[in-house]
Amino acid sequence: MPAINKMNFNTLKRIPFLILLMILATTLLFQQCKKSTNEPQEIVYPDSNLSFIEHIQPIFQRDCANSGCHTSSSPASGLDLETLTPTFISENGPVVIAFNADQSRLYLVLLSDYMGIPRMPRGRAPLSINKITAIRTWINEGAIINK
Repeated sequence: MPAINKMNFNTLKRIPFLILLMILATTLLFQQCKKSTNEPQEIVYPDSNLSFIEHIQPIFQRDCANSGCHTSSSPASGLDLETLTPTFISENGPVVIAFNADQSRLYLVLLSDYMGIPRMPRGRAPLSINKITAIRTWINEGAIINK
């Protein structure tokens, strides 16, 4: 009987270690799941002094050009948002009115359908409020294509 008690005691001493090991393995597994997501972490944009190259062009690249719509090689409606020097002129005229986001079609179509143009990006989830606000701020600050 003493051998059984000794074995039970040794087994009981290992249980906390096994529980800790299971918790650690589960934590690492879930951490890997978080890292494998395709969605990038939401970027926080400054409230003013937005840079086209640093803040706005990456939004256009990821959400407008990478979808295959507004690329340099095949710009939908003639609007190329892939280039670092966009003209913001589509087949229907200017889409950005510097210092006036509320009159800029590029901004308005991010919010909802506008004058027969469906909400953009077409057929995909809307841009985050954070990105839309950054674009609005950049337009209202003059829509400057800078460094």
